[in-house]
Amino acid sequence: MTHDATDTATDADLLARLDAPDEFVRAAAAVELARRGHPDGLRACLRTITDAPEPIHAYSTPSVWQLVTIGAKALPGLLDSLLDTNPHVRLCARYAVEQITKRNFGFDGLHWPNGAYDNWARWWLAVGYDYDNLEDEREAAVARLRAACAVKR
Repeated sequence: MTHDATDTATDADLLARLDAPDEFVRAAAAVELARRGHPDGLRACLRTITDAPEPIHAYSTPSVWQLVTIGAKALPGLLDSLLDTNPHVRLCARYAVEQITKRNFGFDGLHWPNGAYDNWARWWLAVGYDYDNLEDEREAAVARLRAACAVKR
């Protein structure tokens, strides 16, 4: 599927593509739905969060980056995904949460204001989340994240 095929697809076509056997088709459909502001776009990106990863960085997928673009509105679903039973889902969700919260500390995607990275890194270490922690440790860290980000369950 080319980029143009996604651009000209109807919303119904894109929703149908979310069930395609090809993960690249699913990811492209989810990202396009979110880009269009479709009511199911966020949910589609969460559903396809592990689809079509970069070969060297398994946590970097089209849906992860679209969720980062969505920003704080994506946090409730991402925080739920941090507790998923699948470690790859947790890894991708962690990366998206890291990228979104970095922006709250002044990161623009390329550059940090002076001292901002250190502030974020201290904050992230205090949260204590990692995707491969034990389940009770992940739950406690997600509770801290919910509180820090004022995200309701």
